[in-house]
Amino acid sequence: MTHPTDIQNATIHWQEDGAPYSPDYDDVYFSRQGGMAETDHVFLNANALSQRWLAADQREDNRVFTIAELGFGTGLNFLSCWRLWQQTGCERLRLHFISCEKHPLSRAALQQALLQWPELTELSRQLLAQYPDHSSGYHRLILRAPGDHGSHPAVVLDLYYGDALTLLQQQASPHAHIDAWFLDGFTPAHNPDLWSQDILATIARMSRPGTTLSSYSVTGRVVRALRELKFDVEKRKGYGNKRQMLFACKSTDTGSEPQLGEEPQPAKPTAVVIGAGLAGATAARALAERGIQVTVLEHLSDIAQGASGNAQAVLQMRLNKQADTHWQFHLHSYLYALRFYDDLARIGDNAIDWHSCGVLTLDSAYTNTRHQPEKKTAADTAYAHYPSQLLHRVSAEQTRHISGISLPEGGFLQPRGGWLNPAATCRLCLEHPLITVRRETRVAAIGQAATVPGQTRAQWLTYDSNGHALGNSDILVIANSYAAREFSQTSMYPVSPLRGQITEVPANNNSAALNMVVCSERYLAPQDKQGQHCIGASYVKGAIDTVLTEKEQDENLEKSAVVRAQLKLQAPTTLRGRASIRGSSGDYMPIAGPVPDLALPDVVLPGLFISTGHGSHGTASCPLLAEHIACLALGEASPLPAPVADSVAPMRFIRRQRRRQQNRTRS
Repeated sequence: MTHPTDIQNATIHWQEDGAPYSPDYDDVYFSRQGGMAETDHVFLNANALSQRWLAADQREDNRVFTIAELGFGTGLNFLSCWRLWQQTGCERLRLHFISCEKHPLSRAALQQALLQWPELTELSRQLLAQYPDHSSGYHRLILRAPGDHGSHPAVVLDLYYGDALTLLQQQASPHAHIDAWFLDGFTPAHNPDLWSQDILATIARMSRPGTTLSSYSVTGRVVRALRELKFDVEKRKGYGNKRQMLFACKSTDTGSEPQLGEEPQPAKPTAVVIGAGLAGATAARALAERGIQVTVLEHLSDIAQGASGNAQAVLQMRLNKQADTHWQFHLHSYLYALRFYDDLARIGDNAIDWHSCGVLTLDSAYTNTRHQPEKKTAADTAYAHYPSQLLHRVSAEQTRHISGISLPEGGFLQPRGGWLNPAATCRLCLEHPLITVRRETRVAAIGQAATVPGQTRAQWLTYDSNGHALGNSDILVIANSYAAREFSQTSMYPVSPLRGQITEVPANNNSAALNMVVCSERYLAPQDKQGQHCIGASYVKGAIDTVLTEKEQDENLEKSAVVRAQLKLQAPTTLRGRASIRGSSGDYMPIAGPVPDLALPDVVLPGLFISTGHGSHGTASCPLLAEHIACLALGEASPLPAPVADSVAPMRFIRRQRRRQQNRTRS
């Protein structure tokens, strides 16, 4: 049975010359007369990309140049664009490439197609290493040229899988715009949906004066529609046997095309992040990577002293039995976290101790099905809406081969999950020339400064307990877990303390064979550099004490007994481990995004953001939500479609409260 959230990979027929052909659309993926040369002519040169990039690179405001494409296909346009970007050698400007694809090629098919262009081999290898060929929605990839260890900003590639019109209209960042469009879908006669009036109107809405557009197609209705949408349209010389191609530019008020780089230059914004745990560290990193000067205020004596201070943290996908917006958030936050930690490990010589070794969740993890065979059978099919590459069922017999040890039961395997050192991850995130960390600096209150004449942004002030100002900034991100409720602007959001105690057990000769994280009612991670296994973690609602307790250690040991027994791990004779406090939201979803103005319905406080309530899954949720917040703050395209962004937004609690009040009024 096909699930409505599934995507269907493209059906490919390979021609004699090795080029891919789509029988569904009766069209080729690129010109038989030279696909790369056509890309250069129709898209790269027509949009004057290199010249515009160099002009924009002279600006001091850390701009991003965003290209959007209809029809990713073989990725030829993107890879050629990336190669030109490298050759241009910009120092300040960043490149963001968005591409929509309804039927992505399978990874194997893409790999075969890219063999056509050996000159793109190195870049193709980087793309294939991250390329997803599954799951609808937004996929954000972090791409660096071979040999780049973080000295230059990464190229961001967003792949939108599904209906292009729907996905473009769902962009969650209201101020995001596109600088150049590549219209490269299959011919309008065979794929009319990708050239509809609605999609052209959406293109116009997401463009600004000076935005350019090009295509191999000069279909009359497309030309007429673009002119009606205030584009200046030209028919230029086509490539090869094609007599003409299309070029268009969004009209300006003056009637002349502005050169990117000659626009007024607003002052660079500054940012303050409250909290130096994983939520705050990733938010600071996302802003700094965009050229923003960030100050992190941490009330403790060092970073990552709370729940992010454990020696090991597990990265796994939180599973949902329904394919709804929560499913989509947990799926894509997990996928982005995998890419984020891969990138951090690569540029930081794996100082974060990241191990993508796999996470096996045994049947005994599900207490409600352990002794009820009929429920266990239902659980086997409960996650059929997940791609098998990310989650699949394994038998008890298979567990020995994949985990390195013999286990008495089967379960679900997430082959790409793993573990890392969260404290080291926070430290590496904050080791950036644009980030300053102020320790032992407790923020007691925040407030908005009065706007002065000529000021383009509202300033946010932070205050200590004596009412003294700690500093001001254009962007303020609250990322201090459940302490966010201490501020009047965020006091209404249901973030509660959730204590978690881990237990550390020394490794032995038997346990050294464990090669992945295994979860029963508690997780047990492979040994770390100190020769310890981490078992965790307990859940004690409302507790803020961090003193180790025998009760929680005994629970950890008891609930990991099925795995410990196979490893012959002895119970510690003394209390060993660490206790810390997570922040958990009332509906178990993170609270992240712009903070609403409580006095004005459906209005947000400009420049104020929050990232909290990550609970026990912050390792997965923090990186993507950091990207989301940075994009909203700077008017860039978010990695979240609007329905998913709404599912984590603080505004959801305002709307729920309003609905309850309306229901009480009616009754």
